[in-house]
Amino acid sequence: MAIDQSGKVTTTGLMGGTPKVPNAPDMSGLGQGQETQGQAPAPMAERPAPEGAQDPNLDDRIQNLNETEIAQLDGLLGPSNAAILKKIAPEASGIIDQFTSEEDVVSLPISSIKTYAMKIYGGDEKLAVQNFITDLSGEQPDNTNVPPENVQASNPNGMMAQEPNTQDTDAIDQGLV
Repeated sequence: MAIDQSGKVTTTGLMGGTPKVPNAPDMSGLGQGQETQGQAPAPMAERPAPEGAQDPNLDDRIQNLNETEIAQLDGLLGPSNAAILKKIAPEASGIIDQFTSEEDVVSLPISSIKTYAMKIYGGDEKLAVQNFITDLSGEQPDNTNVPPENVQASNPNGMMAQEPNTQDTDAIDQGLV
């Protein structure tokens, strides 16, 4: 921005001259030499119609899945994911329904689970993730917090509780009292 000799503000940055406006290009000859009249427009490419029958190889491929892969599919495919897959491949709706669970599935990256488990449980990464999964499932952990040297050998269940004194009840059972 600048101010010219007459005191007016100019945005061209040039002082003492008139702004130069470029001439518009001559487009009157555009289209000459092209024969566009009388021709039909180019046809649009049509989307192929979905086949009425399902791919016969798809059934064979499903039969070839092992139990682990089937379990992963069952755990992965919630109603919202199934709806998306049905939009993509409506011809596979029957198969998608076969693997759809009743509740929605939440996917988390394993790195996030490892980071969280290490933050909460600490120690070995594998053990921390195992403890996290155990807590999520509501099961009791397999390990006990009792050091092995404190477990009494006579107590078969590995608990540290004292064994009850059964002398009085044994005497009553034998008729001595």
